[in-house]
Amino acid sequence: MTDTLHIYTRVSSSVQELDGTSLDTQQELGRKKSEELGFKHKIWNEGGASSKHEDLINRPILQKLLMEVEDGKVAHLWVYNNDRLSRNSITQQTIRIALQKNKVKLYTNDGIFDLNNPTDLLMKTVLDGIAQYDNSIRTDRSRQGKLNRVRQGFWLGGPPPFGYKLKDKKLLLDPIESQWVERIYKWFADDRSTAWIKKQLDLSGVKTRRNKSSWSLGSIQKILHNTHPKGCYTYTDSKSGETVDCFCPAIISEILWDKVQNIMKKRLLRRGQVNRTKRFYLLRDLMFCGHCGKPMGGRIVPTKAEQLYYCVGKERNWKTNPPNNQDKRFRSKGCDMVRSLNISRTDALVWQNTIEILSNSSILKERAEQRFESNLDYESRLKLEQKKAKRLQKELKTVQTTIAEFHTIHLLNDMDEVISEQVRKNLEDNLKKVKNRIDQSNLKMKELGNQKYWIDAISRFETEMEKVGDFTDNQKKQFLKIFIEKIDVYFNHDTNEHKLLIRFKLPLVDDFVYDGDDESDGGDAVPGKFISEIIAPKLKTTPQSLI
Repeated sequence: MTDTLHIYTRVSSSVQELDGTSLDTQQELGRKKSEELGFKHKIWNEGGASSKHEDLINRPILQKLLMEVEDGKVAHLWVYNNDRLSRNSITQQTIRIALQKNKVKLYTNDGIFDLNNPTDLLMKTVLDGIAQYDNSIRTDRSRQGKLNRVRQGFWLGGPPPFGYKLKDKKLLLDPIESQWVERIYKWFADDRSTAWIKKQLDLSGVKTRRNKSSWSLGSIQKILHNTHPKGCYTYTDSKSGETVDCFCPAIISEILWDKVQNIMKKRLLRRGQVNRTKRFYLLRDLMFCGHCGKPMGGRIVPTKAEQLYYCVGKERNWKTNPPNNQDKRFRSKGCDMVRSLNISRTDALVWQNTIEILSNSSILKERAEQRFESNLDYESRLKLEQKKAKRLQKELKTVQTTIAEFHTIHLLNDMDEVISEQVRKNLEDNLKKVKNRIDQSNLKMKELGNQKYWIDAISRFETEMEKVGDFTDNQKKQFLKIFIEKIDVYFNHDTNEHKLLIRFKLPLVDDFVYDGDDESDGGDAVPGKFISEIIAPKLKTTPQSLI
């Protein structure tokens, strides 16, 4: 086939079709070259092959053509220009060796290359290097272009997160989905499990992002982990590691988002316990071993008369690192929590201690009278801070857009280098200032969230304290979670007693009202301590395994 010109055509983007190198144009130029040479022609059309994938695996037509070259069936090859074959250095070398070994002449718009001629080989190698360099520059500009578009608020992350839709490639709230996202967060904040939330979504016929009728627990957890619902997210360039802060319409407040994240962290500590137990435990979700820090477990076995809270550390170590059967000392190693606590007795002690502290709290009583005014103050301050946060986000978007435009101008080399550096510094300083103001605003909203927690706690205290005597076990559990952060349990080997440190969310322990010097003064409530200490002594009548 020495009288045939093999014509290889490829385009890598729509831009190349616009600058005169479309497939039809390449084929026409190849045919004209074959006519000049008096050759027949054969078209090898790769079609659209992205320049992102320059290796042979992504070029099936080029692979077949090279097989023909290796079989000695190709003597003359035409391409529009050198980079039509490849801009990848390894692929270029593979092609060059194949053409040189089989004495194939290469025809391009730059001339004819006989790769067995040292001069032509040198020129081909230089052109390959230029093509590779040009490809690197194109890739870098494309990457910078993506970052600039992100700075301008465009979404480049594939399908939008649940709760949002795309308009002009920017995130907007989906009016239906966003309501369900808000419900999911509120349900979870009210201590609902992800399994319970899944059931509500399935029963309500809510479709997933992939239009499925059944939700997975992972999809719900993904929504709860996403930062988008609170109005922000980040985009990180995989090559440079540069991260851009982005903003989108918020579905929930940052206060609610923070509350949900804290609940998820606590549940993560108790992974494997949530949603699996068939027994009721009043305190298990709050209790931690003070010696090893692991969550306390619970065990109720009616047939053995067992009901106990115990440290799971040694049990988990046994599963992950089983001891040698001859090591009889293993059971005495590890955590110092060598005895368990009786459940019913421990529940009664903690419940009695908590109710006593709440009943005697001067702060709760005083602030209950001021609750209405405090709530009004909270609402007004929160609205002002939310307006400020929106204004700052708009200001940040403006700065990011300006930075994106600056980068575009800089890439086009349309600005003096000295001026460019000064402008860049000014923009980055301005960006830093706006971000600092946003951080301060977020801190204020978190402080307001703490104030709101006080208001809600006082409201529950005021309405429910009179009814605590009639509470069900589940109501007691939810009531304790309002006020108690955690309970650390320690074992004293000398006295065989357990010490329980109850950490409250508010400083209610031993608080009091300071009357002041003037008898006419109403006095001010003085915060107390966060921790209450109680001792659970060993019961002589209780089997050793239960106490």
